Amino acid sequence: MAIRERNLTSAKWSLLSSIKIIGIGVLQLSLLAQILQANELNLLAIAVTGLLAIDTLADRGFSNSLIRHRMLSINDLSTLYWGNMLLGVLICAVLFLGGDLLNRMFNQPELAVMLEMVSVIFIIIPQGQHYRAILQREKQYTRIAFTETSSVLAGLGVTLFTVWLTPSVLCAIWGYMAMASIRMLIYCYYGRSWFQPEYRFSLKSFSQIRARNG
Repeated sequence: MAIRERNLTSAKWSLLSSIKIIGIGVLQLSLLAQILQANELNLLAIAVTGLLAIDTLADRGFSNSLIRHRMLSINDLSTLYWGNMLLGVLICAVLFLGGDLLNRMFNQPELAVMLEMVSVIFIIIPQGQHYRAILQREKQYTRIAFTETSSVLAGLGVTLFTVWLTPSVLCAIWGYMAMASIRMLIYCYYGRSWFQPEYRFSLKSFSQIRARNG
């Protein structure tokens, strides 16, 4: 009975968290659409679509699936952690350089700045998602729901503050970066009880772990 009650409580928290996150997202987009100029709405649409894609891909990551459903040693988890971090740094570098190239080719400075800002997120996200997967494996759904709701509220606060300072489509990016950062910090805080990465990594081991558990 205790397990059933705990599962029902976790499901309730997850449902309420999802409703809150969707509501806050709709509110944020509505406010930005009212404030921004008509010529910036297309950029806002591009930014929102890109950020949603980033979040979806991060949550569906191959390594996250391994962590949730496979019994991995601390050494294996550490290898996945550092491997995903290095992949994030690589993607960040490619997108950052791509922003400058985009500006030179199409003379779109604001779009280039957006791409450069978004590139930083790929360094932030892997850390939080690694610990989120561990919390899912340990069925810590209440903590996950709290983390998601708190980070979205923090992102909304930063978005509104930056809109108040300087209305721009970049406010949505600043809000998302704040949300991703707060989310990562809370997940790391909770997840350290189950996992602390060891300072070891090899590309060969990283490839072997993914191939072995694929």
